[in-house]
Amino acid sequence: MAEHPFAPAAAMELIAAQERRTRTSFDGHLDQVLAAWGVAWLFGLGALWFQVRGQSPYAGPQGWAPIVFASLLAAAASLTAWRTVQTTRGVGGDSGYRGMLYGYGWLLGFAAYFGIMGALAGAGASPAVLGVFGVVGPLLVTGLQYLVGAAILGARPMAALGGWLIVLAASIGFAGPVTALVLGAVLGGGGFLA
Repeated sequence: MAEHPFAPAAAMELIAAQERRTRTSFDGHLDQVLAAWGVAWLFGLGALWFQVRGQSPYAGPQGWAPIVFASLLAAAASLTAWRTVQTTRGVGGDSGYRGMLYGYGWLLGFAAYFGIMGALAGAGASPAVLGVFGVVGPLLVTGLQYLVGAAILGARPMAALGGWLIVLAASIGFAGPVTALVLGAVLGGGGFLA
């Protein structure tokens, strides 16, 4: 019987090389995605802050600023979806299922956020309460999703960003709605850009 010419060390190196190529192909242009979200949070929340910075009492943003923020979020979401589809095309099995659940987590998380906002408004919450939750709610949903994504992908920087956003969500609301907007813009958007 002839000895197989493929040594175990060579097989391990082949597996490691393929794993590196696979990880590189699945990075999904994460730098572009994070930059898009960083810009959306920085300039979107910044536009909201710019509009409400002198309000006393706080009445909330009106007109152009929410449209700017919504447009920036839509652009970042579109880029993310496009890059995700490119990256995961052809992925099936357990990995595809985990990815699908992760994607639905974003949808359900933000649907719950908007549902809670509606319930608070319907219960007569003040503009200040709605303003605080309007900033910290998305930070919390995003932070939790990043932690879940880090657990799925084993991405430590993603875990750090998720943890940072959760800490930010838990703390900036105490500053009130106007200051929470500027802190969310600088520290939240800056977290993505960092």
